[in-house]
Amino acid sequence: MFTALFAMGRLPGWIAHWREMNVDPATKIGRPQQIYVGEPERALKGFFN
Repeated sequence: MFTALFAMGRLPGWIAHWREMNVDPATKIGRPQQIYVGEPERALKGFFN
């Protein structure tokens, strides 16, 4: 019962997102991949050095 009530409140938002993705052909995926742009991996020094 709780699951059905939980979903009913969110259903309009889920449908809106689904329609947005279907209407706009440029939208290929719902969650775009994130690309890390920070520092490259470094060797760690020991804690007691």
